Amino acid sequence: MSMMRISRTAFVTALTLFTLAACTSEKSETSEPDSPRYVKLADVSNIPNFDEFTFPAVVSAVKTVDLSFEVSGRLIQTDLVTGNDIEKGKLLATIDRKPFERRMEESKTRLEQSERELNRIEKMFSQKLVAQSTLDSAKTSYELAMLDLKNAEQDLSYTQLYAPFDAKLSQRLVENNSFVAAGTPIARLQDVSKIYFNINVPERLLTANLGRGIKQASATLATNRSQWYPVSYVEHSTQPDPVSQTYEVVFAMEPRDELPLTPGARAIVKVSLQGSMYPEGLVVPVKSLVGDENNGFAVWIFDKATSRVTKQAVNVKHIENELAIIEGDISLGQRVVSAGATKMTADMKVLPYKGEK
Repeated sequence: MSMMRISRTAFVTALTLFTLAACTSEKSETSEPDSPRYVKLADVSNIPNFDEFTFPAVVSAVKTVDLSFEVSGRLIQTDLVTGNDIEKGKLLATIDRKPFERRMEESKTRLEQSERELNRIEKMFSQKLVAQSTLDSAKTSYELAMLDLKNAEQDLSYTQLYAPFDAKLSQRLVENNSFVAAGTPIARLQDVSKIYFNINVPERLLTANLGRGIKQASATLATNRSQWYPVSYVEHSTQPDPVSQTYEVVFAMEPRDELPLTPGARAIVKVSLQGSMYPEGLVVPVKSLVGDENNGFAVWIFDKATSRVTKQAVNVKHIENELAIIEGDISLGQRVVSAGATKMTADMKVLPYKGEK
């Protein structure tokens, strides 16, 4: 009896404690206020002008030519000082002309002999003392002698090399008094009548901007960007590099005394394009997007009057750096959750986070 009475008392006590705890918990839950979450917000804005691009560039000459003789011989004169500016027509190198002069004199002698023989045969042919074949043979010998003289004169002219254009001597490849074979480069000339800037444009960027003309372009030194100089478009490749998948684009500029640029120098080219790549749409931060390509994207729009958020589906047209260009039922000037968007739920109450003061 005593044990039964104790158990019953303990049960009543436990039940009372459980009931009190439940009531306390329920009271606590119902009395807890609806605490808002602080979030970062961003304005829905117009599309900025994605029309200016900056590229690293390499300076190059209009053309680079390796000079070589058309005949073989020993160098007896050179005026090849690396780095010198050379005017068109300047004598740069000469090989020994004496063997070629002797050959030309020999050719002249043979031509004169062939001419005398032809005259003699023609007189005999007019008297019907020789056959037509003898006359034809004499004419052929004369013509061959004439061709041999012309070749000898041409070879003699090949013993001297002149600058084919105004240029800079970038490299001397042989020394004086050395024997050079025909076709062996002796010097390298660079045409610097204009300065070329070569840039590499990624395939995706070129494809995305097809049809847009160049508004303006400028260049500067990679080591000093204080002054930009206008450059003009020259050409671009139509086949991408198989390794880098980039297209080479070339711009040109007249040489400037205040801009010391030599082929191989590093530079920067800035290009501004005409028109707009995306004439319609709005911009939000990339971090404000939720979802994926398969299920679609959306943003959480903040309602200032109620301090609550609403999920709105959008169509993402393009992503550029940290910005996303979108279309959908969204208006300029609205605000979207830009940080913590993945933690939002429908009709959640939020407050703008303004950072530490």
